[in-house]
Amino acid sequence: MLDQPFSFFANFGHYERVLSATMVTFSMLGMGATLTVRDFANTLVAWRGLAVGLVAQLVLVPLWAGLTMFVVGAVPEGFGGLSFAGAIGIATGIALIAAMPGGSLSNLLTFIGNGNVALSVSLTAITTFICLFATPIVLAALVTVQVPGDFVIDKSQIMLDIGLFLIAPLLAGMVVRRLTHSKQQILFTKLMVRASLALLALIIIGSLGAGRLQFAPYGWLGPAIIIVFGIGALYLTRLCAFACGMVERDSLAIVIEVTVKNGLLALLVVTSMFPSRMLVTEGSQVGRMVIAAHDGCIFVVLFFSGFALVAGSVTALRGRKRRGRNGKAT
Repeated sequence: MLDQPFSFFANFGHYERVLSATMVTFSMLGMGATLTVRDFANTLVAWRGLAVGLVAQLVLVPLWAGLTMFVVGAVPEGFGGLSFAGAIGIATGIALIAAMPGGSLSNLLTFIGNGNVALSVSLTAITTFICLFATPIVLAALVTVQVPGDFVIDKSQIMLDIGLFLIAPLLAGMVVRRLTHSKQQILFTKLMVRASLALLALIIIGSLGAGRLQFAPYGWLGPAIIIVFGIGALYLTRLCAFACGMVERDSLAIVIEVTVKNGLLALLVVTSMFPSRMLVTEGSQVGRMVIAAHDGCIFVVLFFSGFALVAGSVTALRGRKRRGRNGKAT
C-alpha cells in the first residue's frame, strides 16, 4: 500500500497528458460560460484595439522571444549557475510562452484596473481561436533551433489538442451559458475553475515527486531571464499601444492580455511537444537535452505564470489609481 502513492510519481509521465488535457478542458468550459456571441461582435466595434493587440501578441512578443533566446544561447556555460541543459530548457520554455494566447485571468485584472473589459474579452476569445494555427507555427519557428538532434514539432498534434481541449470546451461553455440562468452560470464557472486549479496543483505535485521540477540547472540567471523577458514584453506592448494612439483603457487591456498568458494551455502543449515515449532515454546526450527542454518548459511556464500574475496585478492597480486621479481632476 505504501508503494502506491510513489508509483504515481514513478509513472507520472503516463498521467501527465490526461491530467493536463482535463485541466484545460475544465478551465475552458468555465471561460466559455462567461462569453456570449455578442462578446465576439464587440471586436467589430473595437477593431483598432484588437488589431494592435494581435500584432503585439503574434508578432512583437515572438520577435522579443527570439532575441531573448539568442542571448540565452550566447551566455557562457555555468554563468549565473545556468547549465548548458538549463539554458536549453529556459530558451524552449520562453518560446512556448511566446506562442500562448492570453488567459481568462487577464479579463479579471482588466476589470480591476478599470480597463476596457470588452476589448480584453474579445482579445482573449479571438486569440484563443487564432492560436489553433498560430501556436504551432510560432513554436516550430522558435523551438526547433534550440533542441538538438532530429527533434521536430508535431504541428498537427498541437492543432488537434487545441481544437479538442480548448476550442470545443469553450464553445460548449457558451452553450451552457445560453441554456442556464445567471446563478447556474456562476456556480458552473466556479466549479470548473476550482476543478482546473485542483488538477494544476496535482500536476505540480506530480512534477515535483517525479523530479521534473529541478531548480539547480537554472541558478539565479534562469529566473532572471524569465523576468526580463516578461518585463520586456510588457513594455514593448505598452510602447506599441502608445505609438498607435490607444487610449489608456484600451492600452491597459492590451498590455494585460499580452502579459497574462494561458499557462494551463502551455502545460497541455508541453505534453504534445514531448510525448512520454520521447522522455525515455538510455543516457544518450540528445535524449538528455530533450528531457532538459521538457523540464525547462514546465519550469518556465510555472515561474512565468507567477510573474505574470504579479505584473498584471500591479499594472491593473496602477491603471485603477491613475484613472481615479483623472476622475477626481475632472
